[in-house]
Amino acid sequence: MQKTMPKIIQKPRVQYVFDFSALDNIPEGPTSAQVAARRLLSGPSLTTGKSSTVGAVLTGGSIILTLGTQARGSGAKPHTHPNEQFNYILQGTMVNEIEGELVFAGPGTLLHTPTLAVHTGLACPDEDLLFLAIKDTRHGIVGPPVDGKYTGPNYLPGFGTRSGEPMRTTAQMIAAAGRDPSGEDTRYVYDFGDLAEKPGRVSRVKVAAVGPLPWSGATGTVITGELLHIAVLRYPRGAAVSVNASPAERFVFVASGSLRGEVDGRSVTIGKRSIAHVPSGVPHGFAAAGSGGALVVVAQDNRYAFAA
Repeated sequence: MQKTMPKIIQKPRVQYVFDFSALDNIPEGPTSAQVAARRLLSGPSLTTGKSSTVGAVLTGGSIILTLGTQARGSGAKPHTHPNEQFNYILQGTMVNEIEGELVFAGPGTLLHTPTLAVHTGLACPDEDLLFLAIKDTRHGIVGPPVDGKYTGPNYLPGFGTRSGEPMRTTAQMIAAAGRDPSGEDTRYVYDFGDLAEKPGRVSRVKVAAVGPLPWSGATGTVITGELLHIAVLRYPRGAAVSVNASPAERFVFVASGSLRGEVDGRSVTIGKRSIAHVPSGVPHGFAAAGSGGALVVVAQDNRYAFAA
């Protein structure tokens, strides 16, 4: 009697690495994070939303984020949300009024918005804005407008519904504000080239230099908020990939350069402006690919000590 061999069913491979430029549609196979395709985030149309931000959204267990864009001169009306937010600026300058303070965040800086703080966020006039927005999952990626009205985005003079008003350059706006662009009374913007504190100014986060880190050799700064660590790290060229597992969920975003490595036993490459999602307990390791090193933003659940 001929024996029947059992059929081997291979599980579909889980996708851990996401190229934001490819997220106009939801990936077909299983993904480690929930994916919402690129869209206008605050409503079905500009005139029925409260912001001009467009982006694809990735949601993990404790972290939700988007690589957002805003057309120059446009952005979000005053709004609030019951989760903390960090914006890492990649292109352009973001102007925000947070709890009554006007601040400006340029490329390579991190903007912190505390939980429930009333705030705006707009792209300054000189160029379109590109930013990585990171929040904890106590709420979604979008907060409601303070006035309750979804009647279109906020605009700067010279744009949209304010097109009849004289436009100013970004430099003119900063000069006219006449205040520390990082925050006069409370620090909201963190420039990694100048992290010195001013006497008497409040900071709602903890700032710490780190590295070289044991798994990657990376160096940089970790900013710790209520529920998240946000690290901006430089991965050195030539380092070996060291695989490890951590109970902390993390997202690893490449701002410049690229990373090579391993996630869950599979080799991966993370290109510029792409991101890896590493759920709790999944073995992983990354190192800079090529000869130039890599600039990386890591978001991690802060119930655990930061590691990368």
